[in-house]
Amino acid sequence: MAKVGNVQMIKNANMVTYRGPTMVSNVLHACAIFLRSTKDWDWFINLSASDYPLVTQDDLLHTFSNISRNLNFIEHTSHLGWKRERRGKPLFIDPGLYSATKSDVLELKERRALPTAFKLFTGNFCL
Repeated sequence: MAKVGNVQMIKNANMVTYRGPTMVSNVLHACAIFLRSTKDWDWFINLSASDYPLVTQDDLLHTFSNISRNLNFIEHTSHLGWKRERRGKPLFIDPGLYSATKSDVLELKERRALPTAFKLFTGNFCL
């Protein structure tokens, strides 16, 4: 992939728990590495092994070259509805933060009050 020049891989990636904060922290880590390496880019596409085969790079480039560069594909909202109680109050432990063994997040029985120092948003940063 290094020969192509438009793909970067995280060589020493951290453990990812897909429902936990390690998912977001690893994507932000990848963004930081990418932004330090070059400023000459148009898109950041986070792909994992489960995303292959998606489309060819030529097809992806053709698709993106026909849309405005001012767009993004980040979906988010502060209108939480049912997610307010189901996702805003539970407490979780993400083993990916401290364990070398892959396992799912642990949901605690305790609940927290909704935060007041910031506003909760929900969304999807995957393509």
